[in-house]
Amino acid sequence: MVKTETKPYQDKLCLAVCLALTGNCGARERMHSLQEYTLQNLDLRVLIKPAEGGRVASLKSVHTGVEFLAQSQHSTTPIQPGWDTKFQNGACAGIEECIPTIGACGEGMVGGPVPDHGDFWQIDWTVTDRSLTRLHLEAMGFSRPLFFQKEISLQGNRLNIGYRVTNLSKSEVPFLYACHPLFAIEEGDRVCLAQEVSSLSLYYSRESRLGRQGTHVSWPVTSLGVNLERVLPVQTGFAEMLYTDRLHTGRCGLYRNAAQQGLCLHFDPAVLPYLGLWLCYGGWPESAVGPKQYAIALEPTFAPANTLSEAIDMGLAVRLPANESASWNIAFEISSPSLPLSQFRSMVKGSV
Repeated sequence: MVKTETKPYQDKLCLAVCLALTGNCGARERMHSLQEYTLQNLDLRVLIKPAEGGRVASLKSVHTGVEFLAQSQHSTTPIQPGWDTKFQNGACAGIEECIPTIGACGEGMVGGPVPDHGDFWQIDWTVTDRSLTRLHLEAMGFSRPLFFQKEISLQGNRLNIGYRVTNLSKSEVPFLYACHPLFAIEEGDRVCLAQEVSSLSLYYSRESRLGRQGTHVSWPVTSLGVNLERVLPVQTGFAEMLYTDRLHTGRCGLYRNAAQQGLCLHFDPAVLPYLGLWLCYGGWPESAVGPKQYAIALEPTFAPANTLSEAIDMGLAVRLPANESASWNIAFEISSPSLPLSQFRSMVKGSV
């Protein structure tokens, strides 16, 4: 379960919302948000862009120079936030946040429509505190009265992100969350899931390559002999979205084969009990215009659902009471260089 905390309707929190909405700096100190911020220690170098949805735009190993996050193929000019704004017109790169939905929900949705991939990837975040290895950001949603905060920090070879969302309305607000880290890939890289995962539920497969929505496919090799663990070249034009069953192990990872270095995600499965797996090898967007995405995403989430509407129907959306907060954490751990694939797999499975 997501940890919730009841707070009195404090002036400080109300003020933070006013600042987010109006930019009024007279009441308390508000840091000017630069175009980008760099955090660095002896192991990692991280770049964060508050104006582009507060996304983590770069995550590099200091030791090898390997970039673990997909880089944007679009203009860096901030887009105009709105209910009709399309995710594919944004950066589509780095670690972004999907809340209160992933897929868009229309006018018939309880509480009104929700934009594609939610509010927070498309709005400017405010930086409220920083150091050489830590950055605190916050933003106010527009489709729902949700105040979202995150603290990004470095600890050794880990990038830690602590999240906190607060319902500022006088009534319950349901929401769906999925972390949306798009990782850089090359042919021959490996996707590593926890030992308990032996099958996945198919949500989307371009041209139904793996079957129809709802099909259960074996992991890592399907009944058709498709090895889902191995990253394919961009020319294949494939794109698939799959979900795990409820997890007991909160780990997964990507192994960069050429560099022999991996990235392992850590999350609490009691809070984020499902994992979405997006495999995109030049198969999205489906339109013929514009660059094609070449990336994978490992998405810890509340529900194996693409929309808030679906999560509500499953009974898996978080229903945040008025004036309460929910919090969770996700860590991105970069392995040591020259690590054999077998040892990285053991790292993800928890045997080392």
